[in-house]
Amino acid sequence: MIIFLALFGTLLLLLFIGVPVGFAMIGASISVLAATRGFDSIPYEMLAQRTLYGVNSFTLLAIPAFLLIGRLMNASGISDRVFNIARSLVGHLRGGLGHVNVLSSMIFAGMSGSAVADAGGLGPLQMRAMERDGYDKGFSAAVTASSATIGPIIPPSIPAVIYGALANVSIAAVFLGSIVPGVLMGLGLMVLVAYISHKRGYPVAKRATMRQIASACSAGFLPILTPIIIIAGILSGIFTPTEASAIAVVYCTIIAFFVYGTITVREFWVICKDTAVDTAALLVIIAGSALYAWVLARYQVTTLIIDYLAVNIDNKYVLLVVLNIFILLVGCFIDSVPALFLLTPILTPLVISYGIDPVHFGVVMIFNLMIGLVTPPVGTVLFTVQRVADIPFGHLVKEILPFYIPLFAMLIAITFLPWLVLAVPNLLLN
Repeated sequence: MIIFLALFGTLLLLLFIGVPVGFAMIGASISVLAATRGFDSIPYEMLAQRTLYGVNSFTLLAIPAFLLIGRLMNASGISDRVFNIARSLVGHLRGGLGHVNVLSSMIFAGMSGSAVADAGGLGPLQMRAMERDGYDKGFSAAVTASSATIGPIIPPSIPAVIYGALANVSIAAVFLGSIVPGVLMGLGLMVLVAYISHKRGYPVAKRATMRQIASACSAGFLPILTPIIIIAGILSGIFTPTEASAIAVVYCTIIAFFVYGTITVREFWVICKDTAVDTAALLVIIAGSALYAWVLARYQVTTLIIDYLAVNIDNKYVLLVVLNIFILLVGCFIDSVPALFLLTPILTPLVISYGIDPVHFGVVMIFNLMIGLVTPPVGTVLFTVQRVADIPFGHLVKEILPFYIPLFAMLIAITFLPWLVLAVPNLLLN
């Protein structure tokens, strides 16, 4: 009981008073060692080794690479090209720009792998276009926020890289397992957009001609190749996910500098500096989670949790429902990346003990945490869109409520229908 109180109670207390997640996990780990050994016997050299061991990972090198890709895409004007492709394809439907919003987010998801990058980069363009065509500002912001959550679902995905590294499962399998849920998620949002647009009488634009579609696709063809290069290279065995991220950085840099000429050397330096700052913040979380995971294993906390649940829950689907509720609550208060580092070492051994495929569970957990990005009180994407749209937070929350319906419907579907996740990786990875 002392270990549980020190490990989880201290962590919650530190998070509640505003301590950053990485330092909170380090503090909670030290409190366990102090409670069991005493302050004089804490192995500080071991603590240093474990925190450094957490960041000494070739796989995790993909994270700064994908962060850099997202920033390059936003700064080089590629967002406009993606938006124009989507507009030429679905802009003529009822509530056309709402559909364009969702489809452009799905396309951009295959490049950035980040919901915040989508909301902050593509979001302003999407909302300005919708407002110019007579859409309510609140509706525009709600569509933008909900569609941005597709970013980390459709590969490549930063959360998928993190989960794969922490759970020791194939990142390629998690990438492929996310494709069907991501596409169905986008289609579900488009159905809701069509319903609300019809109810409110939003405009219908003229259908694009084949010449206009060809022109838009031609202008955005090179950026759209980015996810194809990444996935094809991984599946063919030419390179690993980490190597794929580095190749994608080189490819996007060449496009931005030499093809489109939209980025200067000075701007590229700023982009690299901002990426380094974001990466450093993540490294602190990674280091803290490595120490926290070591303490969990050292004191067999995960084993105790598994034994307790085995007595009270004997059905894997009941367990998944309980875990979904728990993850959703965590995601409402902790951002998705820190939550992954916190929960993956605890929950992955648990679900494996119940015969649940870790790839299936990983996609379910990532999808669940993406809903947390648009759920108060933390909701990183929600606040990003609210700041860009400059509307009252309460109004945005009211407008986004209907969009939880397709999100939760898809979460339930992939929870109880594992084949929606596993069909593609089983087919392509055997």
